[in-house]
Amino acid sequence: MPADRLMERTSPPRHRLIEAAARALVDPVFVLDREGRYLEVFGGTDREAYDSPDYLVGKTLHELMAPKLADVFLDTLRRVLDSRRPRIREFRLSAADFAGNRNDGPKGEQWFEARIAPVHADADELPECVVWTVINISQRKQLEAELQRLATRDELTGMLNRRAFLATLEAAMRQAQADAAPLVLAILDLDYFKTVNDRFGHMVGDAVLRHLSERLLRSADGALLGRLGGEEFGVLFTRSGVDAAMTVLRAMQQSCEEEPFHLGDTPVPMSFSAGVAALQPEQDEQPSDLLRRADHSMYRAKNAGRGHVVGPDCTLAPAQVASASVVLSADD
Repeated sequence: MPADRLMERTSPPRHRLIEAAARALVDPVFVLDREGRYLEVFGGTDREAYDSPDYLVGKTLHELMAPKLADVFLDTLRRVLDSRRPRIREFRLSAADFAGNRNDGPKGEQWFEARIAPVHADADELPECVVWTVINISQRKQLEAELQRLATRDELTGMLNRRAFLATLEAAMRQAQADAAPLVLAILDLDYFKTVNDRFGHMVGDAVLRHLSERLLRSADGALLGRLGGEEFGVLFTRSGVDAAMTVLRAMQQSCEEEPFHLGDTPVPMSFSAGVAALQPEQDEQPSDLLRRADHSMYRAKNAGRGHVVGPDCTLAPAQVASASVVLSADD
């Protein structure tokens, strides 16, 4: 018997093979009409990535989810039908977003990528519809978020790193100039940090920096903090004036004073010197302009005996240096 005749006798009908293959797909494929009704559902067999989808058949988007969310999906669907062009969208959903969901898949909110394409019907009896393919991309999103965190966060303190802080400063300057809003930058430098490293070692120095960072973040009151390098930090106050910024910086000093780092039973005093600069729209063109003035004020605070905050008008706030059993002194 010829091979082609043998294949005809042994192969299943093509439509049955296509249907069986579609239902075995790991990722779900939905067919929806212009009204947002699920005409058919295929695949979605991976319970680690998807809830069972068969309950959707015959229901409309507005029967299954909140009106605003259904409106968004229906609008996307109709744009695909009207343009006759496919679209790709990313969205977040959880089992709780769908009425009647069996909730037998992954827990919590998941990220999905949808690929929506119009169905080009050759037969008149087929309704106007789209095929909506979904892929769970939650792991990819988690990886992207982690890579973004690593790229923008200082590993030791959890604050913005220098690059991210300066980029944020530049964007904040443009926004403040456009809105005629105030913007204040402070540069903080931990006092006597070189002595801590020399006397106790860099591991203790890192622990001191983490301890300091926790106090700064807790007292930030909405300010944005970044580690500029070593023991130097930047504090950005958006839409806040100098007086408000000085108040927050004093609260930061007080927190450091009241909660010194402890090496065993021995408290190690912590204080910082800070310089403050306010945005001057008529002359500040680059972040370096604001940074230079804040840095100049910070060195004035250092030269005044450390533990001080120097404002943009060279006002010297009183030092707040903790008394402790360990006395630190150095040129740093």
